[in-house]
Parts: sequence; structure tokens; C-alpha cells
Amino acid sequence: MSYENLENTRRLFKAVEERDVAGVLAAYDPEIVIRDAESLPYGGIHHGLEGAKQHIEGAAQAWNHLQSEAERKMDAVFLDAGEYVVVLWRLKGLDVSSSRKLDSPTVSVYKHREGRIVESQMFYSDTVAIAQFLAGKP
Repeated sequence: MSYENLENTRRLFKAVEERDVAGVLAAYDPEIVIRDAESLPYGGIHHGLEGAKQHIEGAAQAWNHLQSEAERKMDAVFLDAGEYVVVLWRLKGLDVSSSRKLDSPTVSVYKHREGRIVESQMFYSDTVAIAQFLAGKP
């Protein structure tokens, strides 16, 4: 089962990088719970596929103008932990109007049930820097 969990998580990351909403949702169990930093515009706890859609839309609104195809690449490393998959990745952005850049190490943990993600939680190295970057602050 852990190979299936790894592959599902890899598909999730590919879908996120490609901005493929249907692909992201396909990785999730209908009872998905997503936990993201409250301080981010799309943060909080999101329940079910409707909550997942809201999370996706909020993140897209916050990041799409700050991430070209190059910044969307997360350089993910996937670690098998049985029913969990731990992913080490980079959150990147570029504000072309000011040349400000963000490259923040991040860890996500995904719990699986029957090959689908039932819990997702992100752990950022510096949520203050991320929030400031999104707000356009130097």
C-alpha cells in the first residue's frame, strides 16, 4: 500500500505544479481534511472536496501571478512512512514588479486511506516571510 500512497502523492504534486484542479481533487478522499497556516490568505482547516476546492482557489489567487512555470516546480522529495507520506519541498515565488523572490523550505504530511489522501498538513519554515511576500512587503 505504501507504494500506492507514494504514487498518489507524486500525482498530487504534479497536478499542483500544472494547476490541474481535477488532478488535485482526484488525489483526495471525499472526507479530506486540509490544514494550512492560519496566517496565510488561503489558510485554515478545510473539510471535504468543497473545502479542498476553496483551498485550491485561494492558493491560486494568492500565487498564480507570482509563479511562472519555473517557480511552480517544487523540487519535492517524497518519503514513505507507511500510511503517511512526508514531502520535503520548496515554496517559490517571484514578484516581477519589484524583483522580490521567495524560496522557502516546506514540509507536508499526507495521511492515506485506501490509496487516497484523507489528511494534509503543511509546515512552513517561515510563515511570516511568506505572508509578507504575498502582501507585497519587502
